[in-house]
Amino acid sequence: LKGYGWPGFRKMNLWRQDKGQNACAKAFLDAIRNGDPSPIPSNELFEVARVTIEAAEQLRAQR
Repeated sequence: LKGYGWPGFRKMNLWRQDKGQNACAKAFLDAIRNGDPSPIPSNELFEVARVTIEAAEQLRAQR
């Protein structure tokens, strides 16, 4: 990434970008180990799955 017009900023290496996958997996495994609730509530997981399936069905129907 190159920046123009930002004092003191020339470029940034994005090859080590933290997208949060490691923290997400750690939180999930810690919850299992400690008997804590899931870091993402099940109702949110089911809602995302439902909307994804509905979107796929709508896309298939457009063929």
